[in-house]
Amino acid sequence: MEWHRHLCEYYNVDPAAALELGTRASGRKPSLPGSPTCHPVTGMTYEDIWDLSDRNTTEGVFQFYKDQGAWSTFRQCVRHKDFVEFHKSLLMPLVKKGSHICEYGSGVAPFVTTFLNNVSKEDAAGMQISISDLPSEHFEFAKWRLQRIIEEKGFKTTLNPQEITPTSLPKYGKGLDLVLLFEVMEHVPSPVQTIINLINQMLPNSLLIENFIKHQGALDDDGPDLKSAALEREKYYDIISSCFKILYGSEPSDGPNDTRVWTKVV
Repeated sequence: MEWHRHLCEYYNVDPAAALELGTRASGRKPSLPGSPTCHPVTGMTYEDIWDLSDRNTTEGVFQFYKDQGAWSTFRQCVRHKDFVEFHKSLLMPLVKKGSHICEYGSGVAPFVTTFLNNVSKEDAAGMQISISDLPSEHFEFAKWRLQRIIEEKGFKTTLNPQEITPTSLPKYGKGLDLVLLFEVMEHVPSPVQTIINLINQMLPNSLLIENFIKHQGALDDDGPDLKSAALEREKYYDIISSCFKILYGSEPSDGPNDTRVWTKVV
């Protein structure tokens, strides 16, 4: 499936515009279109949008993802269009029939989108797909796109979208078979609370696919890579290491930005 098909439909743009709107460039101020779920945003850099308001509170950080409109929707779709084979090689061997998959901090949900685009109707039957993110345009697009794929393919698959709020974390029930945390923990106000919440809902022998990008400057707390997240990074990995063992990838201390696959043992 062409990476831009649903993106172009949702925002009424052509493929060339979709590519331009989502391609990173220093200082760019794209004219982002509106949609049924957001207003247009134009004439601002990513940094300008961050500076629109006080981001020193959790509520302020959450508001940033609303203020940016479709910015992250286009940027994530363009970035992940070249990672489809990576998504497939990572997920397809690990997901069993009837599994409950959770893509947390999902953005446009690139991993489960790739999975649903490549799984058979028979193997998709009975599966549960949970996605969670802050209230935002990219999450609205993710929900719409995944439901559209499920309907187009005639899958008997349950989609379970749950928003994250400043005061509550999602509840999926104690039945998660596989959790994806891809390039999200550095943006989370409390990675420790987040991983404890997820671990408590994961089954024995369930799988965790995660990374936690260690950006330089995160401790300066001057952007979406949060200082509070950086400060909890070591404890976050202490908790994971006490409950999981690594199946694939390096130890966090050896490859801080690597993607790892863990299996739950406690």
